Amino acid sequence: MSFDVSIIKQNTRVALPTDDGYLFRLGVALYAFNSINSFMIEITTHIDPDANRTELHELTSGKVLDRFRSAAKHWSGADISGPASRAASEFERLNTERSDFVHSYPITNKANEQILHRRIDAKKKYFEVTNSFWMTLRPGYVMYRKLYMKFVQ
Repeated sequence: MSFDVSIIKQNTRVALPTDDGYLFRLGVALYAFNSINSFMIEITTHIDPDANRTELHELTSGKVLDRFRSAAKHWSGADISGPASRAASEFERLNTERSDFVHSYPITNKANEQILHRRIDAKKKYFEVTNSFWMTLRPGYVMYRKLYMKFVQ
Protein backbone atom coordinates (compact mmCIF):
# COMPACT_ATOMS: atom_id res chain seq x y z
CA MET A 1 0.00 0.00 0.00
CA SER A 2 1.43 3.36 -0.91
CA PHE A 3 0.49 6.56 0.81
CA ASP A 4 0.71 10.11 -0.49
CA VAL A 5 2.07 12.27 2.35
CA SER A 6 1.44 15.41 0.30
CA ILE A 7 -2.28 15.12 1.11
CA ILE A 8 -1.51 15.51 4.82
CA LYS A 9 0.94 18.33 4.11
CA GLN A 10 -1.71 20.18 2.09
CA ASN A 11 -4.34 19.83 4.80
CA THR A 12 -2.37 20.99 7.80
CA ARG A 13 -0.97 24.29 8.94
CA VAL A 14 1.96 22.50 10.56
CA ALA A 15 5.29 23.05 8.82
CA LEU A 16 6.33 19.47 8.07
CA PRO A 17 9.66 18.26 6.66
CA THR A 18 9.68 18.16 2.87
CA ASP A 19 11.55 14.84 3.00
CA ASP A 20 8.88 12.13 3.18
CA GLY A 21 11.60 9.64 4.15
CA TYR A 22 12.28 11.70 7.30
CA LEU A 23 8.62 11.46 8.31
CA PHE A 24 8.59 7.76 7.46
CA ARG A 25 11.68 7.05 9.61
CA LEU A 26 10.18 9.06 12.48
CA GLY A 27 7.01 6.97 12.27
CA VAL A 28 8.90 3.69 12.06
CA ALA A 29 11.12 4.58 15.02
CA LEU A 30 8.11 5.50 17.16
CA TYR A 31 6.12 2.44 16.09
CA ALA A 32 9.06 0.09 16.67
CA PHE A 33 9.68 1.46 20.16
CA ASN A 34 5.99 1.15 21.06
CA SER A 35 6.08 -2.44 19.84
CA ILE A 36 9.10 -3.19 22.03
CA ASN A 37 7.48 -1.43 25.00
CA SER A 38 4.38 -3.57 24.54
CA PHE A 39 6.55 -6.69 24.30
CA MET A 40 8.28 -5.78 27.60
CA ILE A 41 4.83 -5.53 29.17
CA GLU A 42 3.91 -8.94 27.76
CA ILE A 43 7.07 -10.49 29.18
CA THR A 44 6.40 -8.84 32.55
CA THR A 45 2.92 -10.37 32.69
CA HIS A 46 4.40 -13.79 31.95
CA ILE A 47 6.95 -13.64 34.75
CA ASP A 48 4.60 -11.90 37.20
CA PRO A 49 1.13 -13.46 37.01
CA ASP A 50 -0.23 -10.70 39.27
CA ALA A 51 0.86 -7.94 36.88
CA ASN A 52 -2.04 -6.19 35.20
CA ARG A 53 -1.42 -5.65 31.49
CA THR A 54 -3.83 -2.69 31.29
CA GLU A 55 -2.18 -0.94 34.22
CA LEU A 56 1.27 -1.58 32.75
CA HIS A 57 0.21 -0.01 29.45
CA GLU A 58 -0.75 3.16 31.35
CA LEU A 59 2.78 3.57 32.74
CA THR A 60 5.66 5.51 31.27
CA SER A 61 8.34 3.38 29.64
CA GLY A 62 10.69 4.05 32.56
CA LYS A 63 8.10 2.67 34.98
CA VAL A 64 7.53 -0.34 32.70
CA LEU A 65 11.28 -0.97 32.92
CA ASP A 66 11.15 -0.75 36.73
CA ARG A 67 8.26 -3.24 36.87
CA PHE A 68 10.07 -5.59 34.47
CA ARG A 69 13.24 -5.51 36.59
CA SER A 70 11.23 -6.17 39.74
CA ALA A 71 9.33 -9.06 38.13
CA ALA A 72 12.55 -10.60 36.80
CA LYS A 73 14.20 -10.28 40.22
CA HIS A 74 11.33 -12.15 41.89
CA TRP A 75 10.91 -14.79 39.16
CA SER A 76 11.08 -18.26 40.68
CA GLY A 77 11.29 -20.33 37.49
CA ALA A 78 14.35 -21.15 35.40
CA ASP A 79 17.20 -18.68 35.74
CA ILE A 80 16.56 -15.66 33.50
CA SER A 81 18.84 -13.22 35.32
CA GLY A 82 21.35 -12.87 32.47
CA PRO A 83 18.87 -12.40 29.62
CA ALA A 84 16.62 -10.24 31.81
CA SER A 85 19.50 -7.96 32.74
CA ARG A 86 20.57 -7.60 29.10
CA ALA A 87 16.96 -6.97 28.00
CA ALA A 88 16.52 -4.33 30.71
CA SER A 89 19.75 -2.58 29.70
CA GLU A 90 18.81 -2.66 26.01
CA PHE A 91 15.30 -1.35 26.75
CA GLU A 92 16.74 1.44 28.86
CA ARG A 93 19.05 2.42 25.97
CA LEU A 94 16.18 2.30 23.48
CA ASN A 95 14.02 4.40 25.79
CA THR A 96 16.79 7.02 25.94
CA GLU A 97 17.05 7.05 22.14
CA ARG A 98 13.27 7.36 21.85
CA SER A 99 13.32 10.28 24.27
CA ASP A 100 15.86 11.99 22.04
CA PHE A 101 13.26 12.46 19.32
CA VAL A 102 9.99 12.37 21.27
CA HIS A 103 11.16 15.20 23.52
CA SER A 104 12.50 17.30 20.68
CA TYR A 105 10.89 20.24 18.92
CA PRO A 106 10.59 21.31 15.29
CA ILE A 107 12.97 23.89 13.85
CA THR A 108 13.98 25.28 10.51
CA ASN A 109 17.66 24.37 10.23
CA LYS A 110 20.42 26.27 8.43
CA ALA A 111 19.56 24.43 5.19
CA ASN A 112 16.01 25.84 5.53
CA GLU A 113 14.57 22.37 6.22
CA GLN A 114 11.96 21.47 8.82
CA ILE A 115 13.46 18.91 11.21
CA LEU A 116 13.36 18.05 14.90
CA HIS A 117 15.87 19.47 17.35
CA ARG A 118 16.90 17.89 20.65
CA ARG A 119 16.69 20.37 23.46
CA ILE A 120 19.41 20.77 26.05
CA ASP A 121 18.75 18.31 28.85
CA ALA A 122 20.44 17.24 32.07
CA LYS A 123 22.93 15.24 30.00
CA LYS A 124 23.69 18.34 27.90
CA LYS A 125 22.29 16.72 24.75
CA TYR A 126 21.69 19.29 22.06
CA PHE A 127 21.53 18.29 18.41
CA GLU A 128 19.46 18.24 15.27
CA VAL A 129 17.53 15.05 14.64
CA THR A 130 18.79 14.52 11.09
CA ASN A 131 18.38 11.62 8.69
CA SER A 132 21.75 10.31 9.90
CA PHE A 133 20.32 10.18 13.45
CA TRP A 134 17.57 7.81 12.28
CA MET A 135 20.24 5.53 10.80
CA THR A 136 21.99 5.19 14.18
CA LEU A 137 18.95 3.74 15.94
CA ARG A 138 19.33 0.01 16.49
CA PRO A 139 16.44 -2.40 16.88
CA GLY A 140 16.39 -4.38 20.11
CA TYR A 141 14.01 -7.18 19.18
CA VAL A 142 16.56 -10.01 19.30
CA MET A 143 17.17 -9.68 23.04
CA TYR A 144 13.47 -9.64 23.83
CA ARG A 145 12.75 -12.62 21.63
CA LYS A 146 15.46 -14.67 23.38
CA LEU A 147 14.11 -13.71 26.80
CA TYR A 148 10.53 -14.44 25.79
CA MET A 149 11.42 -17.87 24.40
CA LYS A 150 13.31 -18.73 27.60
CA PHE A 151 10.18 -19.04 29.72
CA VAL A 152 7.18 -19.50 27.42
CA GLN A 153 8.29 -22.86 26.04
